[in-house]
Amino acid sequence: MAVSGRVLPVVVLISCCVFARSQIAPERSGIRSPAPTHVTSTPNEFGVWVGYSPHSFVLEGTSLHRHLLLLNVEYARRLLVHRALTLKYTADLVPVALETQRTTFYTVHGKVLRNPPGTVFGAGANPFGLQLNFGHKKLQPFVNSSAGFLYFTRQVPAPASSQFNFTFNFGGGVQFFTASRRSFTIGYKYHHLSNAETGTINPGIDSNIIYIGFSVPRFRKPH
Repeated sequence: MAVSGRVLPVVVLISCCVFARSQIAPERSGIRSPAPTHVTSTPNEFGVWVGYSPHSFVLEGTSLHRHLLLLNVEYARRLLVHRALTLKYTADLVPVALETQRTTFYTVHGKVLRNPPGTVFGAGANPFGLQLNFGHKKLQPFVNSSAGFLYFTRQVPAPASSQFNFTFNFGGGVQFFTASRRSFTIGYKYHHLSNAETGTINPGIDSNIIYIGFSVPRFRKPH
């Protein structure tokens, strides 16, 4: 994984914070507009999303012909709202990660290693994430980014790499809210998987993930 790949997750997450902060300078008049209806009920959301990448490509990683399926359970908490912006913290559990591959060969220290075909099971989490929604209508565009890890039942994406891999993703989409404040999401993520040079080799995998999701608010109990 190149140095730029290590720095990129930090740059994206900090950029989201800085951009949101620049939009939230206190009103000098001291008069605040009423909060939109949908942000007064609860700051918490719980949801699930499933995403799939039918191929991999070369950007930071070098592994081709890989399929990746992810099932995520997500928690989101609203951090702040100002005008047309809503910033959320997100955290995901990843109970299912399936990486499918063809037969490939790698040369490591002069020895040719065979990576057999098949589907490898993994699981993990993305404990660090941010999402920035635009607007307060039923249909809200958003951008998001998160970082975490995946652990597989065998070394991925190649022999002599690692079962444990770090992950980073960023992308965007649209979130559609219903009258009951449930929401449906469709989006795209650039997803990078890498052992960050902790294995003997570090081919990495870059994926284009298209995903759909559903979330519900957690309402506060009345006092």
